[in-house]
Amino acid sequence: MGDSADQKQRRKAALEAERIRQLLRRHGGREYDASREDDHYEGGFEIEVARNGRPHLVGGFHVDPFRVWPAKMRQHAKTLTDHGYEVTVVSHYDDGEILEVRRPAPPPRGRWLRALFGD
Repeated sequence: MGDSADQKQRRKAALEAERIRQLLRRHGGREYDASREDDHYEGGFEIEVARNGRPHLVGGFHVDPFRVWPAKMRQHAKTLTDHGYEVTVVSHYDDGEILEVRRPAPPPRGRWLRALFGD
């Protein structure tokens, strides 16, 4: 893969991560703020931008005696799923979750035409 193709892939991944970030913010989420939350995630989320076609990771950890964060992650997973993303919980802990997030592959061209007009 050439430099320009690699740069294009990075920009595309960064744009998709930003779309995810904005979607979660619009639906009640907030990003992790290290200056506000010390060493722990206190309900904030953080997104790791995907590389080489891998899924984006959304998650965070903190000690939460009221178990608010995992419920918030379930809300984030539902928001993303409702907006067409494929979401998989890759790690579940008593104090947090990590979600793999990827946009579903587009249907092959022509398939929707055949479905619309029959074979």
